Amino acid sequence: SEVGRQPFAKPATCRFGGRSDYCDIEGDVRVDPGSATVYQVLHPTSSDFIAKSTAAMTNYQNNNNDITSPPPAVKPYPRNGDEAAMGQIREWTVKMVPADHQDLPLCSSRRVHHDDSSPALLFSLGAYFGNYFHAFTDVLVSLFVTARPFDRGLHLLVTDGHHLQVAKFATMWQALSRYEVIDIDKVQPDGKAHCFSRVILGLKGRDGKELSINTSETQYTMKDFKHFLRSAYSLNKTAAIKLQTEDDKTTTLVPRLLIISREKTRTFTNTEEIVTMARELGYQVTVTELDSNVSRSARLANRADVMMGIHGAGLTNMVFLPEDAVVIQVVPFAVDWFATNYFGEPSKGMEVRYLEYKIEREESSLVKQYPPDDVVFTDPSSFRWEEFSPIYMLNQNVTLNVTRFRPVLLEALELLHQ
Repeated sequence: SEVGRQPFAKPATCRFGGRSDYCDIEGDVRVDPGSATVYQVLHPTSSDFIAKSTAAMTNYQNNNNDITSPPPAVKPYPRNGDEAAMGQIREWTVKMVPADHQDLPLCSSRRVHHDDSSPALLFSLGAYFGNYFHAFTDVLVSLFVTARPFDRGLHLLVTDGHHLQVAKFATMWQALSRYEVIDIDKVQPDGKAHCFSRVILGLKGRDGKELSINTSETQYTMKDFKHFLRSAYSLNKTAAIKLQTEDDKTTTLVPRLLIISREKTRTFTNTEEIVTMARELGYQVTVTELDSNVSRSARLANRADVMMGIHGAGLTNMVFLPEDAVVIQVVPFAVDWFATNYFGEPSKGMEVRYLEYKIEREESSLVKQYPPDDVVFTDPSSFRWEEFSPIYMLNQNVTLNVTRFRPVLLEALELLHQ
């Protein structure tokens, strides 16, 4: 028998606007991969609802507020307002149709796990998801907020998802769902729909801030997200070491410093000099590039008491740091706004201590590329992003002045005493 043919439960509830669109649709719900359509089947007893939903749709179009009828279409990637990103996202149309509608797809007989009452969550892994930072700030944090209340009892339907990106975060999917991830863009051999008793289209919990949770929409916080990651990736270290005072010689604790290296851009050009200085201060130092192996990156970050790196996606791994660890962001020339908003402000909600080191002009490789009075130095804000990124993001490396930077590592040690 077909699954999904359940009595109509209630009108869909949608929120449209802000950074993300979100619809919660119950009853007889059918997801058709071929047409990118989510059908909500209205049975004969739903005639009163049909009239109400028409009025609700008018209210949506006029006021763009919370309504009890879905918007015409949803792009389930929480970055509304970013045209470059949203232009890459598949649009899913929500249609309310009667049970005898000629275009209504049948439910597939090839389903394995759909024959239970578990809901489904449809979301996108497109746009910037291939970037480690954006994977977390755009999708994974909001996915946690949306999926966690179901205690692994929901199906994850992925659109725009490259198989390598799906595999990369396999641990996350398994921690959020007991079912295998479904590539909802893949048309089934029988051409039929995936059917559920409830489908959530889009993610919630996202606001205009990066690596943060909109607590007006949920009870969860970034601390909860960190604790979830610690459990999902089996991370054993819950807190950074607390260094002893000079009067207490009973134990000898060595703080672990993780230096994030980068290969292509915004790299340290004098890493060995930095390592030597850090070891002289008493640190046990590890230098590595935190790559696409998320489990490895999580373990390395979780072992650290202090993590430092030049502004870049690698600093996203502060989500795996133990409580009271110290994160040091080295800010390249003219990258202040990004440093503050991508990592500085978000760190406040993550149970870590944040330190920042803004390089001087002489520490930037740009001094070898442009004269001192060039607009690159005198007015960086005059550049559009298309011009700014190649100069400051893609072609700037750092030769750290270890004498000037030394007090920052000393301050980190002081914080580990507190």
